Amino acid sequence: MSRVFIILFAIALVSVSDAPERLAWHSERVLQWSDFKGTPDSLERWAASSSTGLSQGYASNSDGYIDKESLTVTAHFYPEYSWVRHQEKSKHLLAHEQTHFNITEVYARKLEDKVAAFKFTSNSLEEIKMLYKELEEERIATQQLFDKETNHSIDHMKEVQWELKVARWLRGDFEE
Repeated sequence: MSRVFIILFAIALVSVSDAPERLAWHSERVLQWSDFKGTPDSLERWAASSSTGLSQGYASNSDGYIDKESLTVTAHFYPEYSWVRHQEKSKHLLAHEQTHFNITEVYARKLEDKVAAFKFTSNSLEEIKMLYKELEEERIATQQLFDKETNHSIDHMKEVQWELKVARWLRGDFEE
């Protein structure tokens, strides 16, 4: 019996230690270059890369319906998968990477809103996966559009426009 406990405890420790570090988005905590702990791919031509994503948690009742009150959606930054070329560090580039993280937070809020408005059925686990997939595709497309329009932070005027747009989105204002 004690051998089984020790093995299970060891598996639990390995599982916890293998989980990638992640930082939750917070309005009072901006990214710092020390958060970028990954190593750039030698073939990659960009100056920096931010790895961000959404996580969600929820409970369902015995009938299979999502308990909307239990929903949590969090925008995360993954330091191990985010990197910067040290010679390229600048305030401007860091602001660009922060905007990527802010866009992820916008989509975390959009997912919360979609779930709150959605009329779930007894197939709600599949339905919430569908909502997540739709929002994730939209988030990725927005991230790509941001990079395209700003030329990966090179176009300073477009960069400022995007920063202002994303700040409005974070306030809940989606009017163009």
